Amino acid sequence: MAMDKVLVVDDEPEIREFISKILSCDGFDVVTASDGLACLEMAKKEDFSVVIVDLKMPGLPGLETIQYLKEIHPDTELIVFTGYPSLESCVETVHKQIFDYICKPDMAALQRAVQHAAERRRLIIANRELMRKLEIEHNRLRQEVTAAKRVIERRLNESRVLVGKTEQIKQIRHFVAQVAPSDMTVLILGESGTGKDVVAKLIHESSGRDLKAWVKINCPAIPGTLLESELFGYESGAFTGAQGQKLGLFELASGGTVFLDEIGDIPLALQGKLLQVIEQKSFTRVGGSKTIEVDVRIIAATNAPIEKMVAEGRFRPDIFYRIKEYLIEMPPLRRRSEDIPLLVQHFLDLYGDKYDHPDLKISREALSVFVQYQWPGNVRELESAIRRIALDTNEKSVIKALKAPGNVKNTSHPVAEAVRATEVQAILGALSDAGWNRRKAAQTLGISYSSLRRRIGKYHLTK
Repeated sequence: MAMDKVLVVDDEPEIREFISKILSCDGFDVVTASDGLACLEMAKKEDFSVVIVDLKMPGLPGLETIQYLKEIHPDTELIVFTGYPSLESCVETVHKQIFDYICKPDMAALQRAVQHAAERRRLIIANRELMRKLEIEHNRLRQEVTAAKRVIERRLNESRVLVGKTEQIKQIRHFVAQVAPSDMTVLILGESGTGKDVVAKLIHESSGRDLKAWVKINCPAIPGTLLESELFGYESGAFTGAQGQKLGLFELASGGTVFLDEIGDIPLALQGKLLQVIEQKSFTRVGGSKTIEVDVRIIAATNAPIEKMVAEGRFRPDIFYRIKEYLIEMPPLRRRSEDIPLLVQHFLDLYGDKYDHPDLKISREALSVFVQYQWPGNVRELESAIRRIALDTNEKSVIKALKAPGNVKNTSHPVAEAVRATEVQAILGALSDAGWNRRKAAQTLGISYSSLRRRIGKYHLTK
């Protein structure tokens, strides 16, 4: 490491020489100047770590010399070494941010001051260099993140997962690309069937997190009495029937993402513990005392009026504001009818291949009906209708039901009347095959447990 350079400015040659010898022995590279003007000329040519200035000198006085030195090299540390101390000059040097004010002939104090001043300047320079490198690295990372977001958005535009070309869907893709690389908590709002779960999965898959560590939790499908142990696990003996330790879903998702579907159905008593996971990424198992730390990203979704629930005291405001760190609102299908032809073709391709009808198409009349229909069940209802057509390659019954009086403006039913009879048969068949185990039947049907419960109630189905 190069020696720190020190400039000694004093009109007395003996003092200059004495200071120079002492500081040279301390490891400094010392040069001298006999007055202020000579000092300034030398300062213009090279950089000094420390400058020692006498106050009373012929020509340019010490305080003026200090002022000019500050303008030439603001980072140079300045020390006053004077034989004529005064309160006035001491106060003035403080205002000029001088490192130290020392009275002659205290050489020991001068030596200490020079050592400390040189060290301080080295730290300032090192800190400035570190900040410069950090700024360069920050800019590089910011550019990489921006580029990554563009790549994600381009891939989303090219993919067939989030189908559509309307501005609403383009904006959703943009939101996904923006938030995916971060660790922000996301809240997705929207009516049932708008694709909230699709967007949540896209965020996870685009986040760089462990693709396998994706855990979807359908909150209303798990009874409130079991939800805590399912989410956080339990220790052996925590309750009757707890025969061993069980890891909770949050532990199983560590390194990945937890998707809390229909978060509005989580009981108030459990929301406090959930808040701890969101804020601190830690929790305790049921019946345990050990703090478990997890690295999870949380995405939540609901079709419930959650702000109204907060106002009514049915949902904690603190957890609401934490989960809506990044908010995405899914548009209903009726507000992006221009995407219906693309969605129709997407599902025709999907279910045509599945049911061995690879060239499956629908008529122009049918497409016109699809575009005009309000789709209260949104994309899920549209998918069900196309699946029904693909199953028997007959669009007439579906179109007839969609064109029924009142159906075009109908926004109250979750599925089209066209698939009612088939849906009832499918539900009864799945329930029968599963021995009326509703969870297994819901998995067979490819719908959520809560959706199956609603349909069983709607159609008054019994054993």
